[in-house]
Amino acid sequence: MDIPAWGPTVGGVTGGVIATWLVVYWARGLQTHYRGWSRAALRRRHRTTIWTANILLFVGLLTGVALYSLGGFANNDHRPALIGFGLASLLPLLALVIIPFLTGRSVREALFAFAVGQGAPVWATYLPFAGGLVCLVVAVVGFLPGGR
Repeated sequence: MDIPAWGPTVGGVTGGVIATWLVVYWARGLQTHYRGWSRAALRRRHRTTIWTANILLFVGLLTGVALYSLGGFANNDHRPALIGFGLASLLPLLALVIIPFLTGRSVREALFAFAVGQGAPVWATYLPFAGGLVCLVVAVVGFLPGGR
């Protein structure tokens, strides 16, 4: 029986602690109001949108994980992971645009409310989403003939 290496575990825990510390640090500097609405009022006003976006984020991640077992991909194939990260970025963004549009609310306000709901600044919320969209494009190009 092999003893597992502790390096990845220690790295993951350290990264989680650093990420948690950064979110707590950044939360102190968040705006208290947006166009006359408090952060709490914005979260209540866009509760459905925020919940939908969070659920779709996890659906995207789980899709990437499921593709490995259901799609017959090799463990070292990067495309399902890229698709999962890309869908975890695209689906919440679509919810954050479509739901406010359909309900007659401000899309910018919903985007801000989602970032505040995550407890992070706007740039720290949407920068990883931009990276996820790039990953999705790279994965789709990887499926094209000659794209590998």
